[in-house]
Amino acid sequence: MLIWNAKWIEAEDEVRSIEKNNGLNHKNITARCSQKLGYIHQMLAKYSKATEMLSKARTQFKDIGDQLGVAQCLQSLGDIHRMQSRYSEATEMLSKAKTQFEAIGDQLGAAQCLQSLGNIRYMQDRYIEATEMLSKAKAQFEDLGGQLGVAQCLRSLGDIHRIQDRCSEATEMLSKAKTQFEQLGDQQGATHCLKSLGNIHWMQGRYSEATEILSKAKTQFDQIGDQLGAAQCLKSLGNIHRMQGRYSEAIEMLSKAKTQFEEIGDQQGAAQCLQSLGNINWMQDGRYSEATEMLSKAKTQFEQIGDQLGAAQCLQSLGDIYSMQDRYSEATEMLSKAKAQFEEIHNQQGAAQCLQSLANIQSLEEEIGNTEMLSSVTLE
Repeated sequence: MLIWNAKWIEAEDEVRSIEKNNGLNHKNITARCSQKLGYIHQMLAKYSKATEMLSKARTQFKDIGDQLGVAQCLQSLGDIHRMQSRYSEATEMLSKAKTQFEAIGDQLGAAQCLQSLGNIRYMQDRYIEATEMLSKAKAQFEDLGGQLGVAQCLRSLGDIHRIQDRCSEATEMLSKAKTQFEQLGDQQGATHCLKSLGNIHWMQGRYSEATEILSKAKTQFDQIGDQLGAAQCLKSLGNIHRMQGRYSEAIEMLSKAKTQFEEIGDQQGAAQCLQSLGNINWMQDGRYSEATEMLSKAKTQFEQIGDQLGAAQCLQSLGDIYSMQDRYSEATEMLSKAKAQFEEIHNQQGAAQCLQSLANIQSLEEEIGNTEMLSSVTLE
């Protein structure tokens, strides 16, 4: 990681030297330097500094009438908002950038914006729209010979299949995308595919294989300085420990991952860690009060960023907690609402789990009712 960061710092020094030597007399070069510095900070997940530099570059490009530069900066700013789970602002910027690219005939830039917009829909659990957008972007990249874009879209489509429990299709797509990234020399892209393949093993209950793959992916992310990827792997590893009942290790990993997500401004990742920590509280020692507080907070955070899946999962867990406390009326209300939300986003597994919990509550209530009737008859 230090080597990778050193390379970016060296690149930053070089760009600043060019900017200084050219001064303000070469406005186009100055704008390009600001843009490149923004890209460097973006790659290092220093989003605040990246936003500052790219906003500055965008203004400079506007002043000299460079429409391409303006569109590129707007695209990057939109992607930064996307990485920070600020989907409303990201969608607005990327849609505007896409229109600008189309106006100047830059098909590649327009396809990249469509790809990012598709990824936003995916993060918002709007899988049908996401699949449509990403498939269209993939076709455009293929027409333009943009192999990197093709591989990225394929990876995202594979992740959508993974989330929908279509593991066979997901594995095929992600393996193919990983090969394409490796052929292009894109280690970061290949490692993201490796991470997703590890998550598939986790979903299928193959914890040993999942742990091995995700640990390898985390090491690779650390080596290339991808803080977000490393935090995502740490989160998955923490969740695997949670599923295995190894709560101490899980809490340590998830707490560390949550801190890392917060440091890079990833609200969704931080909310997911908080959700998992809340689930550990009620599964481990029946600490219902702490669990309810954490899950309610995570639910609010998911709702604020438009993550319907995360919000539904928190609602489901809260319903289960109320059920464990024999608060069946509140449990039924929450589980019914969670079931409806799962159905809206076509998450059959979540809906089925809620239906099972609701059936269990009904059975318990009937049993209690029968017991009370029997006691009443006995007393008479």
